[in-house]
Amino acid sequence: MKNIKYLLIGIFLVSLGFQSCNKDEFLREQPKDKIYADNLLLDYDGFVNMMNGIYAWVRAEKGRTYSPGDNPATGGLPLTRSSIWTVGVDNAFMNNGHSGETFLNWPTEANSEMSVFQANFEWLYLIVNSTNMVINRAENPEVNWGGTDDAAKLEKKNYIIAQARVIRAWAYRHLSNTWGDIPLSLDEINGETYRNDWERTPVAEVRAQMVLDLQFGVDHLPMRDNNMGVVNAAFASHYLAETYLAMGEYPKAETAARLVCQGNDYQLMTDRFGSKANEPGTAFTDVFLNPFYSEGNEEVIFMLFNIEPEKVSYGSEPAIYPRNMWQTYYSKDSQIKKLDLDVFFTYNGGKGAGRFSITEPALSWYEDQDDRFSEFAIKKTLVMPNDAGVLTTVRTTNTNHVITEGKFDLDHYLWPSTRKWEWINPIFAQASSSDQYNSLIYLRVADTYLLLAEALHMQGNNGEASIWLNKVRERSHATPITALDVTIDFILDERSRELITEEHRRYALLRTGKLVERVQLYNDFAGPTISNAPSLFPIPQSVIDANTGRTMEQNDGY
Repeated sequence: MKNIKYLLIGIFLVSLGFQSCNKDEFLREQPKDKIYADNLLLDYDGFVNMMNGIYAWVRAEKGRTYSPGDNPATGGLPLTRSSIWTVGVDNAFMNNGHSGETFLNWPTEANSEMSVFQANFEWLYLIVNSTNMVINRAENPEVNWGGTDDAAKLEKKNYIIAQARVIRAWAYRHLSNTWGDIPLSLDEINGETYRNDWERTPVAEVRAQMVLDLQFGVDHLPMRDNNMGVVNAAFASHYLAETYLAMGEYPKAETAARLVCQGNDYQLMTDRFGSKANEPGTAFTDVFLNPFYSEGNEEVIFMLFNIEPEKVSYGSEPAIYPRNMWQTYYSKDSQIKKLDLDVFFTYNGGKGAGRFSITEPALSWYEDQDDRFSEFAIKKTLVMPNDAGVLTTVRTTNTNHVITEGKFDLDHYLWPSTRKWEWINPIFAQASSSDQYNSLIYLRVADTYLLLAEALHMQGNNGEASIWLNKVRERSHATPITALDVTIDFILDERSRELITEEHRRYALLRTGKLVERVQLYNDFAGPTISNAPSLFPIPQSVIDANTGRTMEQNDGY
C-alpha cells in the first residue's frame, strides 16, 4: 500500500498537466510516478496492487469533494462528488445546502470558478492517467505475469488491461456527460511527456473509444468475478448498453443489455433473503441490507468496498457520505434536537446532514403498495425507545414546504428520505459521526433491465419493453403495465422509483432529451431557471488557464 500511496502522489502531480506546473522545474526532480511505477509494475501482483489504488479513487465518487491541496482529514466541500450528477434534476433538490453548489437549485449560478468542477475534472483525469499507466506498462515484455504457459500469461495480462480500460471508459463517461467535448488521452502522462496544448475531442470520438474499451472488458473479463469490488463483463456490458443509447445505436444497446439480463449470473431478488429475512421488511430492501454474493445476493453487479482508515490511498479517505448527504438532518428539528442524539441516530439509521432530498413529485410517483415506497425504503416516522424499551414514534416526516424568495435551499428538517444508505456506527460513542465506512452497492442488474426496456422502446418494441419493466415493478408489488403504458417518461419515472439516489440521473435526462422539461415540471427550485442554463457544466477556469500551449474553448453559456 505504501508504494501505491507514493505512486498516486506522482500521478496526482502530473495528471494531464491541467494543474499549474513548471515543466522545467518538474523535470529537474525525478518524477515520483516514474520511480514507483518502475518498482511496482514489474509483475502481476504489482499490477493488482496498482489497480487496488485506482479502485480507491473510483470509490471517492461517494466521498467528499476535494480540490488539489485539500487535506482529506479537514478539507473539502461537505458534498459528494456524485452530487453534480444526481441533484438539481427532476427527482432531487438541495435541502440543507452549501454555498459551493448553489447551482444545483439555481442552475444559472454555475460558473467556471467553482471548486467542485475543478475537483471533479482533475479527479477523473487522475483516474484516466492512472489507467493509461497500467494499460501502457502492461505491454512491457519484461513484466512477469506468472502462469504456467504463454496462454495463461496472456490471460492474466488481459485481465489487468481489461479492468483498466473499463475504468478508463467509466471516467470518460463522467467527463463527456458533464462537459461534452473533452481532451482524449490514451497514453501515460509523466514528467517527460507533460503537455499544455490539449484540445477538446468531440464527444462522438470519445464515445467511440469508450465502446472499444468496454468491449475489451466484455471480451476479457468474467461475467461475474468472485471479487465484487473489481469490474466485470456485466459492468462493462451495462455501460456499453448505456453508451450505445447515448449514441442512438439502439439495436447495439439492446444486444449489450441482453448479455447481462438474459444470462445466468444475475437476477432480481424477488424473495426475502439474508440476515433479516424473518423480520418485517421487503425483498427490495433486503438487497441493500445484504449486498454480498456470500449473503445470497445475485442482483449486485459492482460494489465499492469498505476501506479501513489506515489503508486508504493518498488524497482519498476511507469515509463515504451517501447517508450523510441523503438522510434528512432530523437532529435539527426543534423537538428532536432535545433528545439524546446518540440514541436517536442509533435507532434511526445514523446521522444525516440532509444536503439533498427527493422532490415531492418523485415521492408521488409510487403507488401506495409499492415496496419501494414502504416504511422500509422511505423514512416516514422517527422513533425512540421509551422507558420500557419499546420503540415509539416521536416525529412524522412530511413534505409541507414554502420556498423563500432569494434563499438557495429549503432547510426542511422533517423531509422523508431514502433508507438505502442507512448505516449505524458499531461504536455507540461515535453514533453522531457523519462518516460512513460500510461497503456500498454501486450497480444493480435492475438498472440494466431498465436500460434494456429503454433500448426496446426506442425501437418501437413496447411489448417486450413492458415485460422488462414489469419484472422490476412486480418485485416491489407495483401494478403491472401493458405496452400501451410505455413511454420515455414512464421509463424515466420507473428509473426514479427503482434507482432514486443510485443512478446518475442527469445523464438519463440528457440522454433522453428530457432535462429541461422534467426539471421544470418536478423541481420547485431549479425548474424556474433551468431553461436559461446550459445543459453542460463549465470547463474549470484553472484547466483553461493551465493549457497555455493552445486555447481551450469554454462551453457555451459561460
